[in-house]
Amino acid sequence: MALPSAPLSIEPIARSHAADEIFDQLAAALLKGDLPIGAALPPERVLAERFGVSRIIARQAVHKLAEMGLVRVRQGGTTVVLDPEQSSDLRVIELMYRLGPSTAGDVLDFTERQLLNGEVLLRVAARRASRAELEAIAAIVEAYCASGAAEAELTAFEERFWRAVARAGKNRLCIFEVNWWFKLLAEQPRAQHPIVAPPHIRVAVLRELARRLIAGEDAAGFYLKMITPMIDHVEHTARTKRPRRKR
Repeated sequence: MALPSAPLSIEPIARSHAADEIFDQLAAALLKGDLPIGAALPPERVLAERFGVSRIIARQAVHKLAEMGLVRVRQGGTTVVLDPEQSSDLRVIELMYRLGPSTAGDVLDFTERQLLNGEVLLRVAARRASRAELEAIAAIVEAYCASGAAEAELTAFEERFWRAVARAGKNRLCIFEVNWWFKLLAEQPRAQHPIVAPPHIRVAVLRELARRLIAGEDAAGFYLKMITPMIDHVEHTARTKRPRRKR
């Protein structure tokens, strides 16, 4: 049996994108656990009244949640909140990044996933890249350093580096994922993990990675050693702060 409708914190919306904004507010509540698993979503009539829109607009937002496996809609019945972790829709990943982290646990999940993805890219590149491709990666680093390594250009430089590593690995899934990530980061900068080393350390690490790739040394292992303290720090912070999701 569904639980009673959970309270919602409603914010004013822009009429031109009403369905999308209603969807975002409801999705954020679901992902944060403000709407417990098994709870009943307010009826479309109530949502329409609270958001100040038509029932058709409210229905569009709810059906989008259902498409992603975040709620179960019963025709003429109650709409029930589902467990987001059981969703198999990849759009939920982008939704989480777009809405941004809301808890210390979210920050840990984001940081861990983003940083460890670099290890995968490096291992694939070490297995599949030609020497010429690896030398091209090193050339990106050296060109940046020779130009003065301006801090304002650091983010763009790191993007060029990781795109080149992905291309050198020739794994299309890795390439697509890197393309998706940098597009998302340009649109939602807050999705970037908050733990970063000083600029000169970041440059030095990428330079060493390029050197190790060319030399046939364990670039991925070195990278993992460098990022582990950052992940450990975030995990330590999240350990006592991460709330349990209401069920």
